[in-house]
Amino acid sequence: LRQKEIEVQDLVIKKDNRFLIEIYLDEILETAKIEIIEDILTKVLKEKIVLNDEASVGKRLNFLSEDKYIMAIGKAETTKSKSKTSGDSNLSIRLKDGKYLVAISDGMGSGPEARKSSQIAIKMLERLLMSGFDKNTSIDLINTTIMNANEEIFATLDIAIVDLYKGNIEFIKSGACPTYIKNKKRVQMIKSTSLPTGIIEETTIQTFDKDIEAGDIMLMCSDGILEYKNKELWIKYMLEDVETSNTQKIADLILNEAIDNNYGVAKDDMSIIVCKFRKKEE
Repeated sequence: LRQKEIEVQDLVIKKDNRFLIEIYLDEILETAKIEIIEDILTKVLKEKIVLNDEASVGKRLNFLSEDKYIMAIGKAETTKSKSKTSGDSNLSIRLKDGKYLVAISDGMGSGPEARKSSQIAIKMLERLLMSGFDKNTSIDLINTTIMNANEEIFATLDIAIVDLYKGNIEFIKSGACPTYIKNKKRVQMIKSTSLPTGIIEETTIQTFDKDIEAGDIMLMCSDGILEYKNKELWIKYMLEDVETSNTQKIADLILNEAIDNNYGVAKDDMSIIVCKFRKKEE
């Protein structure tokens, strides 16, 4: 790096499944020099290394092994009819370790109080995981915070931690709706029987793991979507029949169908996140 006139104060390389590199520099670098660092790290470590932009700040840059899968995301949401504020909150960010956090929190009820509950849960989750806390500790802390609040506030947490390097998804559910995984015509449902966060002192979270298959489509939703017809089964049947693999189109189709099922009125706050995975070309 010095040969390329890039002065480094400190450099840390870790390998936990993938390479994670943290570099402390003397100055803020322009894009061309960051690309030089990527090239050098790739040659030295004999693996394609890229900048982790979300985890880099100023003179501290984070790099990691390039993902082996690509994820496309589509989102659709609406508020309950005659309500100005949605009680749902959602999040999709990249964590320091390179994994992606995709989450929906549904505050009990609707309106500002429900929004407050889901925002506490989702913002705390983001801060704790970005700070390096493990997921179980994070959910315990969120539960304790909600339990200790003076008001009665409860919120579901539906979390997918997506590892696009290893090709794996970890699902964490606290009172959340099923998650649907579609591959070709087959649709799998991942269900939880746990209670929402803040209802009991001991958190009841359930975790599930799944390896990513190329072409997998994952759908997460809040319970406003499931208020109709055969509850959770109508989404499964619709996903089996849907022809498009465009994530935004699928999210919009499911949302519109949920509203149509109640004669064009949104009976509750509704949120949908759809993710599609494909393998990167070698």
